[in-house]
Amino acid sequence: MRKTAYTMFLLVATLLTFSLPVLVHAPPNSAPRIGTPTISPIAPTSHDTVTVTVNVTATRNPVNNVTIVYTTDGWHSSNTTVLAAYNATVNQEATAHIPPLASGGHVEYYIVAYDTSGNRAINDNSTSYFSYNVLSATAVTIGWITTAAILGAVGAAIIAFVFFVLKPRSRTKSQNN
Repeated sequence: MRKTAYTMFLLVATLLTFSLPVLVHAPPNSAPRIGTPTISPIAPTSHDTVTVTVNVTATRNPVNNVTIVYTTDGWHSSNTTVLAAYNATVNQEATAHIPPLASGGHVEYYIVAYDTSGNRAINDNSTSYFSYNVLSATAVTIGWITTAAILGAVGAAIIAFVFFVLKPRSRTKSQNN
């Protein structure tokens, strides 16, 4: 009986000895890594769908899904989650689309990614969120009208300068001849 117990003890000790390095060196379950997102167009108007693109990688398990969570009211009463298309084979980029914000305003968003083991990562820009402003159609129209008015005024000033400042000199020269 003692011999059997001693043999079992040696067997268990041997197994633990050989498996311990494997357990010690096994990488821990780690969440996916999410890069800094970019948007297109850079200065959206109320007619633009905004495309959010972000690089997402995972070391141990493949990326399962990526979502973009956004709000248009500063996280007060509503937010929307959009599932991103993820391309793991080519560039490990996730792409999602935020629909146009017809009345203009401010959009804040963050990215959430899960791997196939359920590990979650969030990139919320250190709780500051990523954001962009949407110009309303009225603001864009007023901007164009203001630009046209400024260009018209500059053009009129140039014409007045040429006509009233440069023309008298040329008249003086022709009268002296």
